[in-house]
Amino acid sequence: VYKEYFPEIAIGYEDSRVILHVCDGSEYLKTVQSGTFDAIIIDAFDPIRPGHDLFEGPFFELVAKALRPGGAMCIQAESLWFQQFSVQHLIDDCHRIFKGSASYAWTTVPTYPSGVIGFMLCSTESEGPSVDFIHPINPIDPDQIFGVAKGPLKFYNSAEVHAAAFCLPTFAKKPAHSHIPSTRWPEANICQC
Repeated sequence: VYKEYFPEIAIGYEDSRVILHVCDGSEYLKTVQSGTFDAIIIDAFDPIRPGHDLFEGPFFELVAKALRPGGAMCIQAESLWFQQFSVQHLIDDCHRIFKGSASYAWTTVPTYPSGVIGFMLCSTESEGPSVDFIHPINPIDPDQIFGVAKGPLKFYNSAEVHAAAFCLPTFAKKPAHSHIPSTRWPEANICQC
């Protein structure tokens, strides 16, 4: 579907290094050897938060096992504006499972409720330095064309934009079990048609 209707987005499939598996991710991860992947990017059907089904089962343990030492995972995480969501609790859970770095980042997605979506970035433990998600190893050059892309990046195109994704408001940095008075909108039932 992406190749047919969104060819500019699907251009990455033309890269010779890409091997696409369309299957149940949990079942697939059970078949791979430990340390197989440098990175695992998960487009989950529902953004994760503490207590999510993916935490309750063995899925994240399978992901951590499939990553090489210092390997990284990225998955959608709940919006920091979701009233019952604790960024710190999620980071603590990810540290426990992956044993390496765990960082929460966020960006604006106008079609997502609240207009903000989060991402958890986790790495497995390594003998070298911890993975620093805020400061990428490869510099981001706004004028450079990456891989098979037809032009330079338009939106995610600088070290400042990247680092800003990890800046959290004070309420999101609070310990998971502290009482934080809510100044956000109360829960509402919304019908999107």
